[in-house]
Amino acid sequence: MRFKPTALLNHCRHPFILAAGLLFTACSSASTQTETSYAYITNQGENSVSIINTASNLVASTVSVGKAPVGVAVSTELQRAFISNVESQEISVINTQNNKLIDTIKIKGSPVGLALAPDNKVLYVADWFENRILAINTQNFRDIRELSVGDAPAGLVVSPDSQSLYIANRDSNDIAVIETSPLSIKKRIPVGKHPFGLALSSSGNLLASVNVKDDTVDVIHTESGQQRTLKVGYHPYCAAFSRDERTLYVTNTQDDSVSVLDVNSGTLITTINVGSTPEGISIDHRMQRAYIANWGSNNVSVIDTETNRLLTTIKTGDKSRAFGQFILSRP
Repeated sequence: MRFKPTALLNHCRHPFILAAGLLFTACSSASTQTETSYAYITNQGENSVSIINTASNLVASTVSVGKAPVGVAVSTELQRAFISNVESQEISVINTQNNKLIDTIKIKGSPVGLALAPDNKVLYVADWFENRILAINTQNFRDIRELSVGDAPAGLVVSPDSQSLYIANRDSNDIAVIETSPLSIKKRIPVGKHPFGLALSSSGNLLASVNVKDDTVDVIHTESGQQRTLKVGYHPYCAAFSRDERTLYVTNTQDDSVSVLDVNSGTLITTINVGSTPEGISIDHRMQRAYIANWGSNNVSVIDTETNRLLTTIKTGDKSRAFGQFILSRP
């Protein structure tokens, strides 16, 4: 099912209002050959998470979570997947060893984007309506700090050294750069209209802001501050860098496509047709595959990142979103 532009504008204005009530919606680390990777896909329309084995490209299991799940953050070290549930105002915690729901963190607000610090000590939560972020101690879920950041915070990513947090403030049209200790705003970076998904390269040197209303991506050098604006498809949402940082993949919700960009030259390499209303994207670097959650067609598209061709489509659940980094490797 294709969405009319006006429907998507409403969807962007209230990112978690479903057709019959409230809906929401960029978006991996090195692993050995003995590890298996899994993609944790939130299904907002049926309050569940589909867990895909990326070796077989089959759904290994489905876990029921809170109401209207959106964001995802996963940790191999913690053996946990964290899921933001917007309507029930909580974070579901899944044990990734057995894929069982083991805990729930209540949030008084509207949790949307999630990001784990690489040191696994803090889970960051973007609270959409309260214009703040929460910093939750992963060893003590009651230890929560908060900071006001900007209007309608959505995507967020953490630097490799866990010292900097980047937040896309959609209605402020900027990225807030946060020093994680203490939790304070270091600076703001103006970007295009309605930044939503963020992507950070593996070195932390490149930051991509996906600007929904401009149909652009701003690529920012985090050290020098140098910034370039690249044109993509219609209503882009989320992005992911290749491991070598040469290629950027961007989902275009109203083109039902993924733009593949050459980061160095800023040129478009190709456009790949995927499912309807593609949103979340993550890359399994070991398998050299990009996984795209398609909100409109209730499935996940799999792209071969060596050939930039569509490999297969995996049926998931109703309104698949997967906003965040959702690929996890485990022994």
